[in-house]
Amino acid sequence: MTFDFKKFRKDAETFKAAYEAADCIQKSIGAKFISVSHEECIYEYTVVATHFNPNGLVHGGALFTAMDSCQGAFMHFIVDEVYTFPVTGTATIRYEHPVTAGVVSIRSFLEGREKRKYFVTSLASQANTIVAKLDEVWIAVSDKTF
Repeated sequence: MTFDFKKFRKDAETFKAAYEAADCIQKSIGAKFISVSHEECIYEYTVVATHFNPNGLVHGGALFTAMDSCQGAFMHFIVDEVYTFPVTGTATIRYEHPVTAGVVSIRSFLEGREKRKYFVTSLASQANTIVAKLDEVWIAVSDKTF
């Protein structure tokens, strides 16, 4: 079933509550949806030991998932209403600093747009240090695309 983002975008808090209820992966990794606007989306990801790799660092896939979820929420909030929903087209992540504990703040924002392509960046930080950067191209699709 598709998340009907259009009916929840009347205000940011209504959207946030509905999106949180629908986003199972966010819940499973412990990411928390903080806020959304047309300029940015903010998440927090609390590091847990079960997300460590064998080296005692947060597994890159866990951090990527939290960052991608933040972008997904942002895209569902900003994508033009003529589309059915947005999907990830490509993703490039750069890990800058190891994460071993604490809370990671994630901020997603729009870098640019070309027709149906939305270029979104997420910065994950901890104690004012960037720990990862995720650049994704999102594609807005409609029922006619399938």
